[in-house]
Amino acid sequence: MGIIRLHANSDFTLVSGREVLVYFTTGNNVAAPTLNFAGTGTIPLAAMEGKSVHPFAAGTWLHLKYVDVTISDTRHQKWLIMGSNYAQQDHNVPRWINGVLGKDITSYYNDGTLWKRLNGTDGFALFEDIYAGDYFKMSRAITSPKQSSQYAVTGSQWVTNAGINSLKCCGYEISIDYNHLVMIPGKGEEGSFHFGRNRMYSANTITGGYKASEMNTDIIGAVVSFGSIAAGATVNQQLYAEFGSHLKTTRELISNTVTASLYNRLGSATGASSNWNWEYMQAVFMSEVEVFGATIWRSSGYDTGTACMRLPLFMYSRKAINNQSSYYWLKDVASVANFCIVNLYGGALYSYANSADNYVRPRFVPGA
Repeated sequence: MGIIRLHANSDFTLVSGREVLVYFTTGNNVAAPTLNFAGTGTIPLAAMEGKSVHPFAAGTWLHLKYVDVTISDTRHQKWLIMGSNYAQQDHNVPRWINGVLGKDITSYYNDGTLWKRLNGTDGFALFEDIYAGDYFKMSRAITSPKQSSQYAVTGSQWVTNAGINSLKCCGYEISIDYNHLVMIPGKGEEGSFHFGRNRMYSANTITGGYKASEMNTDIIGAVVSFGSIAAGATVNQQLYAEFGSHLKTTRELISNTVTASLYNRLGSATGASSNWNWEYMQAVFMSEVEVFGATIWRSSGYDTGTACMRLPLFMYSRKAINNQSSYYWLKDVASVANFCIVNLYGGALYSYANSADNYVRPRFVPGA
């Protein structure tokens, strides 16, 4: 296994508890790898908690700790990989190529190896050459139906990976125990961050939360097991036409009731979400927490539900939140008349529910 040694001088010695950061110039596909760091001898490489060492690709950085203990007169030496989910964590850090976030992996999508890389099968390492911030071009643009002629805009043909396995173990009655990507419209930090433009409700009175919104019922649409690219096809139908069975169904906690008299973060008794329900979803709008890592204008905890962890991409790139290309909706209610949005400059804001000049930027989950 080739490595680059960091801070390993010629007089480097091993002391139990010493930690190093190692860059691997070759990948690993064996179940019991060993490492000879700085000529200190061949020592087993092990994962924490007795777990197996996942395959990993060339170009992987690992944080290692040397352990040397004697148990029942038997000496045990190991290089421990710090963090049980190291492969996932490593690939959720975006790569930067000549100062640009992400890599165009359209070739992997077109030749079908994207799914093999995602699962580490057919000779590929787990997540081989796939990172948060990478993007690919679909066969066609996705555009929300029923757009106002005044505001009609063609959606993006590009989608970006906002996180690998970011929804593992989330949901109820559906086990997200498979390797997956969380995709959003856009080309890394560039291009159009949307699938068209549309209103959330037909009027500025939100009674049924995100669940009953026109956006959820008619624009994103119900969960489907068939695809369509016909005029008027929902976002879910268009996504299924593109991804087929790779488009996964998730189980999300979605606000379904708004009480007009409740206080909210606007500082007034002008309405807040007051109940939720588990719903089957394919495409779904992001929450404030998933984008900003915090709650800003959302009216109550019923808005966030299980969407309570920031997506990895947004931890590393402010421009990926918004590149001044569009205002876009979030699923959080702000008041009886407003939903939360991301504004043109990447800030948190809110907008009237019947505004048709905000854009459609849902997340969706492809898996192998």
